[in-house]
Order: sequence, then C-alpha cells, then structure tokens
Amino acid sequence: MARSAEDITKSTNLINEAIQHFYEVEKREGNVSPLAPGQIRLEGAQVTDFSSQYGSESSISYVAVNLAGQLSVFPKYGDYTQVCVLRTYGPWWKNAPSGRKPYRGTPSDFASEDFMEISFSEYLYPVRIEIYETYNPGAVVRILACDAAGGSDADQGKITWATLWSQGRPKPTKQRPRIFAPPLKKVNFATNLIRLELNSTCLEYYTELDGIMLVGTLTPPRDEIFKNLPKLCFDDEIWEDNTLNEAHKGSQNEAVKDHFAWTIDQLESKIGDLDLDSTKVDSSDDNFFTYLPRELLQLVLSYLDLKGLCNLALTCRLLRDHCYDPLLYVDLNLHPFWSRICGPHLTLLASRCKRVQRLNLSWLGAAGHIDQEHFKRFLKEIEDLQVLELSCCKFFNSSYLMDIVETCKTLTELNLSSCANIENFSIFNMLSLKNLKYLNLYRTKIDGHSLIALLQSSPELKHLNIGSCVFLRPHANQVLAMIGSCCKNLKSLDLWRLTNMTEEGLASIYNNCLQLEELDVGWTSFLVSQTGCFIELAKKCKKLKKVFITANRTLRDCDIKAFADHCPHLQQLDILGTRTVTEEAIIYILEKCTNLVFLDVSFCVGITNSNTCAWRAAYPHVNIKRSFQDITS
Repeated sequence: MARSAEDITKSTNLINEAIQHFYEVEKREGNVSPLAPGQIRLEGAQVTDFSSQYGSESSISYVAVNLAGQLSVFPKYGDYTQVCVLRTYGPWWKNAPSGRKPYRGTPSDFASEDFMEISFSEYLYPVRIEIYETYNPGAVVRILACDAAGGSDADQGKITWATLWSQGRPKPTKQRPRIFAPPLKKVNFATNLIRLELNSTCLEYYTELDGIMLVGTLTPPRDEIFKNLPKLCFDDEIWEDNTLNEAHKGSQNEAVKDHFAWTIDQLESKIGDLDLDSTKVDSSDDNFFTYLPRELLQLVLSYLDLKGLCNLALTCRLLRDHCYDPLLYVDLNLHPFWSRICGPHLTLLASRCKRVQRLNLSWLGAAGHIDQEHFKRFLKEIEDLQVLELSCCKFFNSSYLMDIVETCKTLTELNLSSCANIENFSIFNMLSLKNLKYLNLYRTKIDGHSLIALLQSSPELKHLNIGSCVFLRPHANQVLAMIGSCCKNLKSLDLWRLTNMTEEGLASIYNNCLQLEELDVGWTSFLVSQTGCFIELAKKCKKLKKVFITANRTLRDCDIKAFADHCPHLQQLDILGTRTVTEEAIIYILEKCTNLVFLDVSFCVGITNSNTCAWRAAYPHVNIKRSFQDITS
C-alpha cells in the first residue's frame, strides 16, 4: 500500500517493469507464455460454479464468468471491470459484527475460502495451469482437477478430484501483473474441469483474475516436460509493507503446526479408504494410555482434527472409544473434506455426532451426491444442533431445506449462501425457525413472501444477509418494512445490490433497528442523499461500527460528517465511487472517529492520490483504500 510519493514511484516502476517484460516476450515469442512442442493451450470455456463474486448476477462487470474466454486486460495492471472479482478481501468482513468464530479442529493446512470451477473444450493431461492476475495477486491457494478416469460421472453427481498444487496459507505478493503457474503434481489422467480455491485474507484489496489457461498434452506427458517449464512470473517475495507483514504473521505462526500436520493430499488419499466405523483394532488394553485419567486423554484428543481422530481410532480399542466420544465433535467442520465426503460418510459419522452444536457442511456435494435419506438420518442423530453451514452445497434443494426446518428446532444460525439449487422457499410459510439469530441467504433465490413469513416467526434475528438476492428486488421496501417491524434487535444487515430499495425502505431500518452495528447498502442506486436518509441513519443508529455505501454517487460531505458526529464506534466505512465528497469531510471523520480502521475512497472524484498518501502518513492506524487503473492518477 503506497504511503508516499516515493512508494508510488516504486510501485509504478515495478508494474511498468512487469508489463514491459510481458510485451517483450510476446513480441519475441509470439505469446506471453511460449509452448513446448506437443503442448496445447486452452482458454477457459465456461465457469461452471463459484462461491462469490463482486458483480451483479445480471452484469458483465466484476463477475465470475469473466474468468473464462479470451484475456481482456492482461498485461495491464489495475482495477478493470472486465475481470473476475471475489466478494471480499482482507480481514475486514471477519472482523465486522457479522463475522463468525472459526471452527475448532480445522486442519491448519486448509485455507480455502472461495472457489471457481472452470471447464475447457478438450480433455488434456495437465502440464501447466496459467492464471492471469491483473490486480492484487496472491489469492490462489489450491488447484484441483477433475479425474475423468477415476470414476467421475457428473450426471450421477460423482466427481473425483485430485490436488495438482497447494500452498496452505496465502502469502502477500508484490503488486504487479503476473501469470501464476505453480509447479503441478503429475497425474495420470486427462481433465477438462479445473477448480481454483482462493483465500484473500492477506490481500490489500480485491484480487482480479483476467483468465485461466490449461496447458497440456493429448497423451501422458514425459517427466522431462515438468522439469523444463518456462518461468512465467517473477519470484513471490513478500512485499515489504508493514500492514501486509502483520497479516502474514498469522501464516508464519502456523508454520510449526504445518510441520507436524498431515497435508490435505494425504487426507484425500486416505479418507476414502478409511472404515470410519471399523472394529478391526487392537483389542489389547494393556498399554500406557489405560493409566491416564480420562479427562487428560480427552484434553489431548481435543487438539486433533477429524482426520487425526479417524486414524487414531484405528490403533487400539481404548483410543477408538475415546476418539468416538461425542464430546469431541461439538464443533464438526467437514468443509475441508468436501472433495471426499459423500452420503455414506455422514452415516458412518452419525454415531459420534449426538452432541454436535456447530456443523459446517459447506461445499459438500461437489465430490459425490449426498442423498436426502443420508442427510436426514444424519440430522436426526444430532440432539441440539445450533449452527448449520451449507454454503455452496450443490446437493441442497428445497426438499433438504424442509428436512432442516422440520428437524432442527434448536437452530440459531443458518448459512445457505450461494445454494443455487433451492428453487422454492415456501416451507417458511408453513414452518418456522423461531430461535434463529443468524441467517445468510447471499445469492439465493429467496422470494419476498417467503422471507417475510420467516421474519415474522424469527423475532430474535440479529444478523441477516440478503445480498445479491435478485428475487427480493421487486419487494425490497416491503421486506425492509417487515425487518423493521419484526427484528428490532438486529445488529447486522447486508443489503448488497438490493437495487430497488429507496429511502422509504432505509427509514424502516433506522427508525426501528436502533441496535444496528453493521449495514451494507452497497450498489443500491435508488438511495439518494438529498432525501436526508443517510443523515437520519447516522443520527438514529449510533452504535454503527461498519457502514458500506459503495457506489452511491449522491453521497455528500454532510453525510460523512453526520457519521463522524453521531457514530463514535465507527470502524469501517466504504464510500467508493462517490462524486461529491471532498477532502474536508474525509479529514473531519478521520479526526473524530478514533476507532476507524478501514476507509475506502476508491474512485471518489474529489479525492486525489496525494490526499490518500498524506492521510496514510497522518493516520497510520487507518487502512485507507484507493483503487486505481493508473497508479499515478
């Protein structure tokens, strides 16, 4: 992050050096990435699935589908609309009031938080995966390939995945365009489906991907090919930036754990073969562990993740009994094992899951179908399930949703984000989840009538995400009126791209939800500052800690000053794209809001590069964001 004119000059030189390098290679070789004899390069044909995107479902700007097709931006570097952009970056969303606590027992080498699946027009034996990064590189942490020869059958919901490359925790990298092509594990199958897994927590701003290329051969490649690959990008030295280094410390602290931990690859090769209910264990009880107090053994075992417990259970009967203790599975996170878990695995785990309170099944169904009978039987084994996460679950549809509503009466948190196969939410008109406190419906097909029915039966709701829910747009103000009427204890509300909402709908929130700490009204263009809606929001919701008013062109200085005057706890503010806010208002809020740690003034017409550099120097505790297409502008 440039903090001075000197930093900008260094960054500009670095970017220009990289751009010039690629232009010279293209001029000399005919392509920025030369091919060896016998190799074929394919651009992505289609993005078949993804977890999140910055852009709108009906747009071509900043959307996942831009990852497929021809390159549009590379080797230019900067913020361009023609690329693929994820919904979040950095630690900011996790640190907001709506952030959820991590799961105990999650493998230390699993870092994936987003994914993209891309199909190609032909089957190739993968030699190289080229990812064209044009802004804030470094988010890719794992690359997988669908093994068509390993029993995959997409029509039957069975897909075998193999990891081609994985680095665990992400690392900050220098800002410059690059072709990211890490060394791949050699596999003995051809593929036409690649999956990228990403983690943006170390990034200073949104990562932007211009395209992906599969380089491979029609027949199994010789080993020499993997030894003589061209160097496509500069080294991945960590950028010497204090903020980035702070974010990177977490990765360094995991190094000791990673040294002793099994890799995801090892897990994937074993979990499919493990008999999770095996009785083929040593029956001898004459060992050291019999002399240890049960409480001490349980304490030691509580530090193991699922793969460790499953394997330790195979060593002897005593440890098997301990490893099957339901108290070790209060937090059960199956998300890291999405590529191996299918319906029968849930049945085998069910006997030890009676005490599960927090259950994460996110991404499951991508490797094998989880039929409804297995799913329902598994849920019925759990006595007091409180948290259920099903983000991006391909198997999950309206019938499964009915099972949850009928079975999980104690549920307090439900995450259905990007569950695109739920076509009908009408179950909420008949049955309720009256204890619900957290609900994430991001990118689902929830309709206004069903959501209103759910809100009426969920008076304890404190966190609600209905971002990018296109079927809510015609009923936006009615939904907001019901939120204000029924959910007066609301603490966080995500209305990202709820484009039809007006000041009337916003008034329903600030007149009733006085405990609100987080509000995202980004890209809601019908909200107009001249109505006074933002000033009223600041005056009445004085507990606000996070406010995102992204891409509202009408925002004025008086709105910014109102937040400074009335919201002393404000920590995060995003006003990207406003046309009339001046440096006077920004200085005012920087001075008054001493808790502020995040401020995005990207593409604000009245704010210059020199302004942001000066503010970064004067207020070093605030991460001031200013995106660019030309770093010198």
